[in-house]
Amino acid sequence: MGLSEANRQRIVVSVDWFPPAFRAGGPIRSTFNLVSLLASRYDVWVISGAYDLGQDRPLDVLLDTWQTVECGAGSIQVMHWTRSNWNSKAWTQILGELNPDWLHLNSVFSKHFTLIPLRVARKRDNLRIVLAPRGMLGSAALSLKPLKKRVFLSYARATGLFRNVRWHASTAMERDEVLGQFMNADCRVAQNIPGGSILEEFPRVAENWNVVSVGRIHRVKNLHFGLKALLNAPSSRPIKMTFIGPVEDEAYQKELVAMARNQDRVVVEFVGGMAPTELAPFWQKAHYFLSSTTQENFGHSIVEAWAHGCPVLISDRTPWRDLDSKGVGWDWPLDQTAWLQGLGIALNVNHVDWEEQSEKSRIFFNTEVRNPAVEQDNLKLFER
Repeated sequence: MGLSEANRQRIVVSVDWFPPAFRAGGPIRSTFNLVSLLASRYDVWVISGAYDLGQDRPLDVLLDTWQTVECGAGSIQVMHWTRSNWNSKAWTQILGELNPDWLHLNSVFSKHFTLIPLRVARKRDNLRIVLAPRGMLGSAALSLKPLKKRVFLSYARATGLFRNVRWHASTAMERDEVLGQFMNADCRVAQNIPGGSILEEFPRVAENWNVVSVGRIHRVKNLHFGLKALLNAPSSRPIKMTFIGPVEDEAYQKELVAMARNQDRVVVEFVGGMAPTELAPFWQKAHYFLSSTTQENFGHSIVEAWAHGCPVLISDRTPWRDLDSKGVGWDWPLDQTAWLQGLGIALNVNHVDWEEQSEKSRIFFNTEVRNPAVEQDNLKLFER
């Protein structure tokens, strides 16, 4: 990126994964959508890992060098670092060269893309730091490797590791999670920015229900709960359940396949992981999006479903609540009886009523999810 325009702030964004990486799901999209907004006003550099989640082979991009990426109404500079650069020396050099006003971090526990750059940034007097926990302080996330995380958070509080950091919470619920760990933290709420805009309407068939789930195939995603309810719920049509996402736990996938065996009312398929740009054909056929998550910080797949006119069938562990009254889906507690009753309603609506829900979903996305106030909240994160 050439010389900055007069008075344009300089922002460096550090994140473990960035497109074309996609296997980590929502956090990648959250970061990309944020920098797409920032690119119209600021000079933005993104430093990310050179590997997708769980992969040893580098991404098919230029490595360890800047490349220009068009996004939003502007462009950014992106560098995908191979492991040889995951150290304090490289961070000291890059921050010295760029001399940014702000450093935006996208994790609480990432050693190489949060903790190391955070320590290096401390040595620069005028560099302000924004940290997005990306759901990592939620109870479900903290229940994974709990002892290690409790010890780290105790250490962080005792040493003031995150002192003077501005926390970027995606929801009021996440703000409470941050303050529960760091009582006096400067924590601002700025909802994650959804990608795209309201999309062209695509008619769906009325002979069967197409239900999709988008996300990693892993036990922590609680996919078995939703599938069990779907397999047992009364339905007016045959159901096709499509799981879209990288298989991170093959044994778990086999369990899901076994659950659906020996019945012919619900056809279950796994199509593997794919970039968000490749999902349109599935959204255009889908009647419902299903997620029985135990914790969701934002839910990019949820709002993407609405953008495509697809109502959602989700748990009450997301920021999106009281959906039935809005006509854009349902949110149920993680109780099989509640899901069976709810699915019994959703899977027996007539096609005309479903089309009304579809239109309300598209409108909800364009008026409630994607709105100027959300963008302003995100821009204010970088006001001194």
